[in-house]
Order: sequence, then structure tokens, then C-alpha cells
Amino acid sequence: MNGAPRRRRGFSLVELMIALGILGLVVAAVMQTFVAQNHAYTVVDQTTEAQQNMRAVANLLEHDIRASGFLVPEGAATCATDQINGPDTLWVTDEDAINPINQTRSQLGATVTGGFTAANTGLQTVSVDNVVLDGSAYYDTNNDGVADADFQPNGGVIVVDADNPQKGTACGTVSSVNPGANQLRIDFKTTMSAPGATDRIIVVPAHVYAIDAVTNPASPSLTRDGRLLANDVEDLQVAFFFDVNGDGQMGAPAAENPGSPGTQYLSSAWDNRTLREIRINVVTRTSQADPSDVEGLFQATENRAAAAANDSYRRRVHTTSVRLRNVGFRGLAS
Repeated sequence: MNGAPRRRRGFSLVELMIALGILGLVVAAVMQTFVAQNHAYTVVDQTTEAQQNMRAVANLLEHDIRASGFLVPEGAATCATDQINGPDTLWVTDEDAINPINQTRSQLGATVTGGFTAANTGLQTVSVDNVVLDGSAYYDTNNDGVADADFQPNGGVIVVDADNPQKGTACGTVSSVNPGANQLRIDFKTTMSAPGATDRIIVVPAHVYAIDAVTNPASPSLTRDGRLLANDVEDLQVAFFFDVNGDGQMGAPAAENPGSPGTQYLSSAWDNRTLREIRINVVTRTSQADPSDVEGLFQATENRAAAAANDSYRRRVHTTSVRLRNVGFRGLAS
């Protein structure tokens, strides 16, 4: 009580500056850690998404390839356009449209009655004996709730000369179906050798797998029958393995392996009855570029030309080989 009251003092300017400096260092360190963790999360999330896309499309592709040729001519089992500077497009026969119940034939198909010009690509109106192969229509082409055809708009077709399947195949995309007139409007992408006057030309429905880099160039996608399967699928490459000389060795000689490095596949040059295996390569990428990735190079598979520039996208490649269950067991008699 007798002493003088203590003087109350605040922080000095120097002390405040030191405290603010320490706080700034702590905040900067925390922010740097947060940015690094957020970047790592984004990279992992996008890479995981790319891998999930790859697994989903690869499983469906493998299923369709394995089932190709089911209850249709072996010669029509597959068809493709093989690109060196772009993605391949693959056609495999449409198992979904085939009803196996009570079938007495192993080579179902629609017989061409007019309109097909084997040497021409582009749109053609093809008349057939029936757009229903098996007596039971699968697709509703006019959206009236009633199935009326085994072919579908935006689906694919494969054409084969049933009397001379060694002439290979032609394939295209269905623009429209006219069940009443038994007509198909087809945009052909490949050609085949002209048939003889009495040859039976058979059309079978197919699933068509293609890369769509036009709808959204920044995010290429894989489509099946014109419908989106997965985004950020950058490339599809296909190689075929034939046993032309019957020695049980696929790809030996090298001429039996078109679509592989150094070779190019042409659908009109191969008899699918000797086809034994198809190898597919699916390339997916992250949805966004990562500027910190200095090794973001395009992944070239099979005979696709490589791109040298780094574009900072992370990629995953899925490669698998599939044996066809329904091809190679009916002999080579024409």
C-alpha cells in the first residue's frame, strides 16, 4: 500500500515486427504445405478417374470382342479402320441383337438384295431380305415402344461375301433403318472386292468403337454405337493375329499380324475365318494438364506414330489380347 503503482507497458514496435515476421513464416509454411497437398490430391484424383475409365471401357471391349462372330458368318466377325496418325475404329458383331433360342443356323445375317456397291465408301441405301435376322427384333428404331429391327441407328454393320469370305469385309455406321422397306442407310468407311453376280452378300449388325475428338476437342472420349462410354480416352489401337498358313503360330510370319508396328490393317485384305486373336490398346489421360509433370508424353502403341512434345497430361495404357470364341471352328470351305 505504501509503494508506488507499477508502470504498465505494451509491446514495442520491434517486438511487434518480430512477432509478425514469425507469424508470416508460419502462415507461408502452412500455405505451401496446403498447396502441395491439394496438388497431390488433384493428381491422385484425376489419375484414379483415368484408371477407372480405362477399366470400365476395357471390360466392355473385351466382352464384345470375345463374343464376336456369335451365330453369324465367321468372315463377318470383325472389321476396322487402321490409322497411323490417329485412333483406330473397331467393329465387332452385335451379340446383343442375336436371339440364340431355337436357332437352326449358325450363320445368321441379312442378305443384300440391292443397293450395295462394294467399291464405294460414303452413304449407301442397302436393301436386304429382312432387317430382323433371327425372327425376334431387338431394337426399337422409331421410338414407338416396339422392337422392329436387329440393326440400330448409330450402330455398326459388317458386310461379307458369304461365298467368298477371303475377300475380307466392309464396314460402316447405320444412319437410319426402314423396317417396312427392309432398307438400311449406311455410311461405309471401308470397301471390299466386288462380289460375283451370284454371290450372297451378307450384312450383320455390329458394335462400333470409336474415339470422338470432335464434340469436345479438349476432352476426347470413347464411344460405342455413337454413345459416350468414357471421357478423356485419347486413343484406341488394334492389332490382329491371323493363322493364315495353319501352322498354329499367330503372327509368324509378320504378315499374319496387321496393325502392329510396321504394318497396317486393311479389312478387305484378310479372311476373318483365320483370325485367332485381337489385341487392343486403350490410352486414357487426366482431364487437366499438370504443369509440374515434365514427362507428359503421348503414349503411342501398335503402329501409331508418336508425338514428341510434352503436354503435361498424365496417361495410363491398358493392353489386352482377346481370343475369339466363335471364330476358327467351322473350317475354311467357301
